[in-house]
Amino acid sequence: MKGSTALIIAGVVALIGGIIALAFPLPASLAVAIFVGWAFVVSGALGLWAAFSDGTLPNRGWFGLLSLLNLVLGVWMLARPLEGMISLTIVVGALFLVSGASRLYLAATEYRGTQMMWTMVLSALISLGLGLYILFRLPEASAVALGVLLAVELIVVGTALLMAGMAMRRIGRP
Repeated sequence: MKGSTALIIAGVVALIGGIIALAFPLPASLAVAIFVGWAFVVSGALGLWAAFSDGTLPNRGWFGLLSLLNLVLGVWMLARPLEGMISLTIVVGALFLVSGASRLYLAATEYRGTQMMWTMVLSALISLGLGLYILFRLPEASAVALGVLLAVELIVVGTALLMAGMAMRRIGRP
C-alpha cells in the first residue's frame, strides 16, 4: 500500500470514528475512561515489575509505590467506569482552567502589545470558559465532555491525515 493511500484510509477511519463519537458522546466518554483505566493498569503492573525485578533501580520504593497507585487507580476505573469518567472530567476541567489562566498570564506579560496578545487572550478565555462550564456542570458534563473532546480530536486528526494523503497524490508522491 502506498503512503498516500495509507494516510487517506487512516484519515477516513479517524473521521468516521470522530463522527460516531460526536453522535454518541456517552459511550465515547466511557470508552475513554476504560482506555485510561487499562493504561493505568498496564503502566502500574509494568512499573511494579520493574521495581521488584531490578535491584539497581534508583528510588525503587517510591517507584514501586507510585506504580502500585497507578495499578489501584486503573483497577478502580475499570471497576467503576462512570465514577472514573467523572474523575477524568474533573481533571480535564481543571486542566482547561490552568491552561487558560497560563495563557492569560502570558498574554498580559510576554505577549503584551504584540499581535499574538489577542490570540492568546481569546484562546485563554475559551479554555477558561470550557473549564468553568465543565466543573460547574458536573456530573452532567462528564456524560459528554470526554466523548466530545475525543470526537473533535479524531475529526481534526482525520482531516489532517486525509489532506496530507491527498496532497501527496497531487504532488506525485503516492
